[in-house]
Amino acid sequence: MSQASAWAALAALLLTGCDTPVASSDEVPGIAYVNERRRSEADVARASEAFYAKEHHGSDVVFRTEEDSRPGYYFFVKLDVVPPVDGRLVLEVVRKENTPPERYDFAVNLKPGFPFGEYVIGLTGKQSGEAKWRPIAWRVSVVDAKGKFLASKHSFLWGTPSDLVRR
Repeated sequence: MSQASAWAALAALLLTGCDTPVASSDEVPGIAYVNERRRSEADVARASEAFYAKEHHGSDVVFRTEEDSRPGYYFFVKLDVVPPVDGRLVLEVVRKENTPPERYDFAVNLKPGFPFGEYVIGLTGKQSGEAKWRPIAWRVSVVDAKGKFLASKHSFLWGTPSDLVRR
């Protein structure tokens, strides 16, 4: 093999390896972390509610798929970016293998308190699943009014087989 052929092969490999993956598998910087866990009724109850009838979230901004239901599966999200006023926080969840993701989106017109506040997204009510249920895969994104991804973070299994082949 000549030196020119070796350089051509190396260039082809580099160009192929640097090819941009499809959007569904990309992470876009801007989300510091996403933590997930199930919360029972006891976990979400606060002592202050015994004195005040109104639920108090502290410095967090809380979204629930069913507002009146509190136990469920929660995602705790800390952003590194400031979303636009008309931005949306989008959670996509794959419940079962070979099924399309369920999409939940929420307006981010409220901002968590600095420095410890988080966006808290709860799959509650019917969407919370069985007591031991966990999503197979998930993605949390911040999008603008036109749907452009501003930030995105996903679980290890997020993506499709064709996404993985392109890597």
